Amino acid sequence: MACSEGGLALVALLVSWAALGPCGLGGAEPRVLADTEGPQCPAICICSYEDDTGELNVFCSSRNLTHLPIGIPDGTRALWLDGNNLSSIPPAAFQNLSNLDFLNLQGNRLSGLEPQALLGLQNLYHLHLERNQLRSLAAGSFAHTRSLASLSLGNNLLGRLEEGLFQGLPHLWDLNLGWNSLVVLPDKVFQGLGSLRELVLAGNKLAYLQPALFCGLGELRELDLSRNALRSIKASVFVQLPRLQKLHLDRNLITALAPGAFLGMRALRWLDLSHNRVASLPEDAFPGLLGLHVLRLAHNAIGSLRPRSFKDLHFLEELQLGHNRIRQLAEKTFEGLGQLEVLTLNDNQIQEVKAGAFLGLFNVAVVNLSGNCLQTLSGQVFRGLATLHSLHLEGSCLGRLGPQTFAGLSGLRRLFLKHSGISSLEEQSLGGLHSLQELDLTSNQLSHLPRGLFQGLSQLEYLLLSGNQLSALPADLLRPLQRAFWLDLSHNRLEVLPEGLFSTLGQLRYLSLRNNSLQTFLPQPPGLERLWLEGNPWDCRCPLRALRDFALQNPSVVPRSVQAVCEGDDCQPGYTYNNITCASPANVSGLDLRDVGEDHFAHC
Repeated sequence: MACSEGGLALVALLVSWAALGPCGLGGAEPRVLADTEGPQCPAICICSYEDDTGELNVFCSSRNLTHLPIGIPDGTRALWLDGNNLSSIPPAAFQNLSNLDFLNLQGNRLSGLEPQALLGLQNLYHLHLERNQLRSLAAGSFAHTRSLASLSLGNNLLGRLEEGLFQGLPHLWDLNLGWNSLVVLPDKVFQGLGSLRELVLAGNKLAYLQPALFCGLGELRELDLSRNALRSIKASVFVQLPRLQKLHLDRNLITALAPGAFLGMRALRWLDLSHNRVASLPEDAFPGLLGLHVLRLAHNAIGSLRPRSFKDLHFLEELQLGHNRIRQLAEKTFEGLGQLEVLTLNDNQIQEVKAGAFLGLFNVAVVNLSGNCLQTLSGQVFRGLATLHSLHLEGSCLGRLGPQTFAGLSGLRRLFLKHSGISSLEEQSLGGLHSLQELDLTSNQLSHLPRGLFQGLSQLEYLLLSGNQLSALPADLLRPLQRAFWLDLSHNRLEVLPEGLFSTLGQLRYLSLRNNSLQTFLPQPPGLERLWLEGNPWDCRCPLRALRDFALQNPSVVPRSVQAVCEGDDCQPGYTYNNITCASPANVSGLDLRDVGEDHFAHC
């Protein structure tokens, strides 16, 4: 069958396949119209021409085929046989399809390839054999496909590769061998692949990389060795890869990096060593990596950082060191990283940060120190970080914040101090944070806030004080916060709110007073869009009449319930309730204030 609309449908399918990967289209079919002048198409398949090129495509996906369909048109350019039950390909099965440039055989039951199975496919460009049951492939299996540009053999059962398997593929630029059972690779297995750009070896059982393995891969740009069993990286093992830009070594068993392990990799931009067992970094661990932009060392066992460990990484933009065992940050630890923008040190064992530890970080924008039990933070720690806009100190055991703790952070916009055990703040604890827009002090032990704590924070928009022990607030505490948009005072012990506390907050749109000890409240901010009041022992006498009227007149501002945001596949949709339950007097106890009749307030 052929049709005038089939080409457009096919383009959509191929775009989807490119975006989702070869697994994404399983049994998808293009929409075609009958055309008596079209090719003779196998009855079980769908054939379609592309409108712009006139190329013929045959879709036989997910048809429970155990044998190749008979009568595939000779002029076919793309053939989809994925998701079937093919256990073998007979010799010369495709010998009449000399124009074929795309063949998808993934998701079948192939355990091997006959030596002549691909005979005649001299113009084949893409071959997909992933998600089969291939255990071995003889040398010369791809001798008849010299034009191959991409070859995918991932998710099979390959335990070894024959030397010479890929000989005669001078145009191959993408080779996927991931998720097999490869333990060792022959020295010359990749010989002749001079055009290769991307090599995936992830998810195998490789324990060793011999120096000659990558010889001849001078054009390689990306190498994925993640999720193997590598225990160390020897010196110069990657020296034959001068154009490599991305190297994935994450989720191995690497305990040590030899000095010069990455020697000669001048083009490297991305290096992932996370989720290994690296305990220390030699001073010359990264020599010559002048072009490196991203270095990931999270989830290792690094106990200390030597000064100038990263001295050669002048153009590094992201450094991840979270989930290690670092105990201290010494002076000049990050010297030389003048272009660094993101530094993560979360979930280590850092107790002390020396003054000058961050010297030289002239462009850093994000620093994450959360999950460390910091004993103190001196006023000199963050000096020089004028470009920092986000500082994470969640779960940092700080206890108290002294004056000028954040001196030097004139550009800071977001400060996260949640779950940090803070029980005491001083008038100048937040001094100098003139650009701060978001402050999170959730779930600390604050029982008192100094009157002038927020002085100078005129740019603050989000203030989160939920989950503390606040029982009272100074009347003019919030006066400096002219741009406050979101204020969360929930889960405290507030009994009374000073008159006029919110009167200067003309931009306030979200206010949460949930789960306090409030008995009365007069809605003051005129522009509120959401007001949460649940969980207070409301005294529904005359002073609360104004709140009742406000809630009835503005149901969208004080909703009875709001559907909760549901995330995850197993999440069950639910509701967040905003009851204003009367605790007194006795005759309305248990009623929602909005359900109390007008006659109850008639005497007011």
